[in-house]
Amino acid sequence: MYKIGKITNTHGIKGEVKIFNMSDFNRFSVGKEIYLLNKQEKKFFTIERIRTQKNILIVKFKGIDDINHIEPFKGFDLFSDESIDDELEDDDYHYSDLIDLIVYDQDNHKLGTVISIIPVPQGHLLEIETMEKKKVLVPFNEAFIDDVLEDRIIIKPIEGLL
Repeated sequence: MYKIGKITNTHGIKGEVKIFNMSDFNRFSVGKEIYLLNKQEKKFFTIERIRTQKNILIVKFKGIDDINHIEPFKGFDLFSDESIDDELEDDDYHYSDLIDLIVYDQDNHKLGTVISIIPVPQGHLLEIETMEKKKVLVPFNEAFIDDVLEDRIIIKPIEGLL
């Protein structure tokens, strides 16, 4: 199960929704099936139409033709079971693989834990909670990341970063 987006609001009265896309991969396209969890039960939707409006996707699901049929799902996260592992490059990661990893510097000093990934136009930022419970942002690029291992991330901190 991969969290791929969130229904932020309805759009118009004909059942369209605004979706915040949380995936770096093309998870939203016509004909794709996605779902949400309603009381731990999967509710599936098939994408009928999709368009972009600023940073938001406007999506119409098959069989949902009225605002009243989709409005109860505002605020719900959207998921896909479709694996994209074969599309991952050597330096690509699922968000879920990075969250909760312990962060160390190059001298093996424990610095904190990754608590979230924040997409920005330039790439991604790791939000790290330090050992002192301070939250810091570290760019997720080769200038700051030395290595990503199965159980840890090793960063190259510069003065003032942490």
